[in-house]
Amino acid sequence: MRKLVILALLGWLLANGAAFAASGTAVGVDQDAQALGKIETRVLKAGADVFIGDRVVTDAKGLVQILFSDKTKLVVGPNSALLIEDYLLRDDGSVGKLAINALAGTFRFVTGGAPKDKYLITTPTGTIGVRGTAFDFNVHDDHTTLLVIHGAVNLCNLKKQCVVIGAVCEVGKTDITEAISMGNTDALDRAARDAMRAMFPYAETQSQLLGAFRLEQARLCLNRPVGPPVVQDPAGQSGGGGFRERVKPR
Repeated sequence: MRKLVILALLGWLLANGAAFAASGTAVGVDQDAQALGKIETRVLKAGADVFIGDRVVTDAKGLVQILFSDKTKLVVGPNSALLIEDYLLRDDGSVGKLAINALAGTFRFVTGGAPKDKYLITTPTGTIGVRGTAFDFNVHDDHTTLLVIHGAVNLCNLKKQCVVIGAVCEVGKTDITEAISMGNTDALDRAARDAMRAMFPYAETQSQLLGAFRLEQARLCLNRPVGPPVVQDPAGQSGGGGFRERVKPR
């Protein structure tokens, strides 16, 4: 049985006794999960609510699948940490954003019914702006790597260098020095694809995920036969989503 540790640090609102409305529901959770807060310890099981201020942390075999009330879907994979900073409808009735701070690990994000400007994902190296999108991403202290499954994202680093990743199976990366497209997975050799499988485990197999969190196109990105490399044209583009040079600071 897989073990999962959930750390819920509820912030100053909970410390002051404020009542929370649930932001979403953990519809898929491995057993033996708990939420450890400043005031209380909560057991997180399938059907448990998640709230603004919750910090979700998984162990080496952990997995949480969260469905938000606007139908946004979020997967928190093994050895991952994420903070839910804001939600679309706050407890006082005001309108916010679905703001998530992905601290470390492996994730899948699928937008719901909210306008695209109501989503904000931050990482240690920048931000991810969504455009009606589904993507997997992998977060480290010094870089973030992202695989678009459909739609497009605006991937920016802390220096406001940005690149649009907008082709199916296109990979983008940010670090302190640049924001770049790494090209389409069809252009990768076998060794590079193996490295991508470690970064994006749900693009290799979705067997651990509930049906609603599976994406048909995801299986195409890393499981098709390795072919000849995609040739870059003079404009820096390729027919398969190709390679893009990093965008200069705005």
